[in-house]
Amino acid sequence: MTIRLLPTSDDNADKIVQRWVFTFCAITFLLHVWRIFSLNATYDQGLFLQEIWNGLHGRYFESTLASELSAPVLLDGGLPEVGYRHLAQHFTPLLVLWIPFVGLFGVWALPFIQVALITTSGWILFLLGKQYLPARISGWIACSFFTTVTVIGPALENFHDLCIVPLLIFSLLLGISRNQKLLYIIPALLLPLVREDVGLVSFGIGIWMIFCCPKWRVFGLGLCAYSMAYILIITNLIMPLFGSELSRRFLQERFSQYLNGQEGGTLDVLLAILRQPVLLIKEIISPPSSTFRFLLTLALPLAFIPWIAKDAWILIAFPLFVALSSKGGNALSVSLRFMLYLVPGIFSGTVFWWRNHIDLFRKKSFRLFWQVCLFFALGFAIAGNPHRSLSALIPDSVEPWVHVPISQAWERGIKIRPLINSLPSDASIAADTQLIPQLAQRRLLFRFPENYRYKDEEGSIKKVDYIITQPTYHAVYAAAFNSSRQWLDRSVSEIEELVANEIYGVFQCNDSSIVLKRDFNSNKELVTCFSKEVQKSRLTLQKLKA
Repeated sequence: MTIRLLPTSDDNADKIVQRWVFTFCAITFLLHVWRIFSLNATYDQGLFLQEIWNGLHGRYFESTLASELSAPVLLDGGLPEVGYRHLAQHFTPLLVLWIPFVGLFGVWALPFIQVALITTSGWILFLLGKQYLPARISGWIACSFFTTVTVIGPALENFHDLCIVPLLIFSLLLGISRNQKLLYIIPALLLPLVREDVGLVSFGIGIWMIFCCPKWRVFGLGLCAYSMAYILIITNLIMPLFGSELSRRFLQERFSQYLNGQEGGTLDVLLAILRQPVLLIKEIISPPSSTFRFLLTLALPLAFIPWIAKDAWILIAFPLFVALSSKGGNALSVSLRFMLYLVPGIFSGTVFWWRNHIDLFRKKSFRLFWQVCLFFALGFAIAGNPHRSLSALIPDSVEPWVHVPISQAWERGIKIRPLINSLPSDASIAADTQLIPQLAQRRLLFRFPENYRYKDEEGSIKKVDYIITQPTYHAVYAAAFNSSRQWLDRSVSEIEELVANEIYGVFQCNDSSIVLKRDFNSNKELVTCFSKEVQKSRLTLQKLKA
């Protein structure tokens, strides 16, 4: 990265940041389109689309895909249910804002919303910086925002409810900086409504206001009280009305080490943590290498200034505590949506630090160091191929080699379109996870091979009308990824049994996809194609086992 990519004076700061904004927005949106078209977008992209699409038809927060992640299904072996509301897992009332967009733009609405919100938040960060700093320094901070994997990853991820969090936080802080109470109050009220655990972030902002903003201390106390009351009421009284997922699944996945196998709500987890300080310290610092890399990645694009910025530590204290004290494979994953709990505090805290250290920026050696940090931050983000967005250029695995070139990815996207368009819009479908986003604008959709049966609203067990599977798709990744290998084995066994027992017949078949239809009599040609594709998959599995 050269100096020409960063503001060289206050006069050109606005123009250069605008270029970053438009470039980031265009590239990330096009990559989203490519992910969906080339079948690299997956489950959550479809889950949120189905949930919001259901709202368009008056079935607010309903999702059969979310039902598959409920405690009765995952923990008790039950079947997904029609009418299940996602609010049992995450209380996300702000999702209703996106209903008109899905009605207008369909499958492409959510990528645009996510990219637009995250990109706009970078511009609001720039405006926030200019309230305290020369435009040139503010521009560097804003450009840093667009280079880090902690922003690029969540921007490219399957759609998620947290994409509005940076925009609300930066807007709230901008309201404080301009002494505009309405600009503060609106995002302050909306933040916990994004998702119940975002209340921890707004609570941390309230603490920062109490200690660092004397003129806003009363508002800070109010924000702390509002955030904590909201969290406790929603998680202990409201969410259990929709299901037991919070206590039986989510808190167990993150904090079971403190609960000793017992179920409990948020208050139970908090009390259990306080009673076990030694275990808490152990969880926070271990493994030390992962914790260090996590903190390194957060601070790298800002030349490590967040490590010495008091405001940054206060603003991220509570979400960082949750990330370090919890367990799970994604707790410290820097490319996932959860980073958006931390990113606003890191960047705004750095803005506040620079107020008293502007002389440091005048040193050419420091500016050169910052440029190097930006270069490495962007390089690491690209090399990590977040969410397989760059798989057409970067291999998914080097040893063993797994790479789907752009021509092959384009071909599989083209081939699936006629198949999807041929299916009735009101049909119930079970499909592979990579097909879920393109099929999600329907009420009855499930993930195969996990489920092809479900309970209707009367409690009767039903079978889906169609099953769509792509053994060839997963065979490509099976050599490198155990999940793909296990999926391939299970899926092939499932469809063989269903066809052999004449529960389903082969409705369509080619070298990329198989469609089964309930109670359908297959012709000889389709059966031959089906047998050929199953045999190919079996040979692939045999080679891998050998």
